[in-house]
Amino acid sequence: MKRTILSVLMTYCLCGAVCVPVIYTEESCPENSAITEMISSSSTVKAMEPFDFAMIKSGGALLKENGTKLGVYLSNGDFTIKQMSSSFLVPVKEKGIFITAINFTNARKAIETGTYSAAAGYGKPFWVTAEIKVAREEKGAIVSLGVREGTATIIKITETSICGTFDLKLKKKDAITNAISGQFNVPLEKSRW
Repeated sequence: MKRTILSVLMTYCLCGAVCVPVIYTEESCPENSAITEMISSSSTVKAMEPFDFAMIKSGGALLKENGTKLGVYLSNGDFTIKQMSSSFLVPVKEKGIFITAINFTNARKAIETGTYSAAAGYGKPFWVTAEIKVAREEKGAIVSLGVREGTATIIKITETSICGTFDLKLKKKDAITNAISGQFNVPLEKSRW
C-alpha cells in the first residue's frame, strides 16, 4: 500500500523564484547515498584532491539545537556520525578523503520535509548551506562551498532515518565555481543540545 506524503513548501521566494507544492511517494527515497558532482575553487580542497565519489562509506545525519538545525554528512572515509558532525575536530587525516556536510536550518522552527533554498539566507526559514571537511596539517579544515543557488529537498524523516536530494552551486560571472549535488538516505541521530 502506497502512502503519499504531501510536502507543502513554506516559501520566501527570492530572485523571482516560482514555488509550488511538491508531492513525493515514500518510494521516491533514494536507495543509497551518492555524490554526483562536487566542485570547489578552494586551494585547501584542491590540494587534497582527487576524491573518489564512487564509494560513500559513511553517512549520517544529526538533528540539533532542539530540532531547528540538521546536518547531513557523507564521506568516502570510515567515520561515525559524531566524528563527521564535529565542528572542532576534523577526523580527516589523509589526502583524497572528504566529509561533505549539507546543513539545513529552519529559523526557529523544527526541521521538516520540504525544499530548502540556498538563496533563502541566514536566519530565514528553509535555508540550506554546504561545506566540505578535508585534511590540512594536524587539525583539518572545514571549507564552506558558499552556495547561493539551488535547493536541497528532505523527502522523508523518521525517528531513525532521513532521505532526500541536493543540487547546490555558486556562480561567479556565469561560471560555476563551487557546486555539490547528490542524494542521501542515512541514519538520523538527535543531539541532546
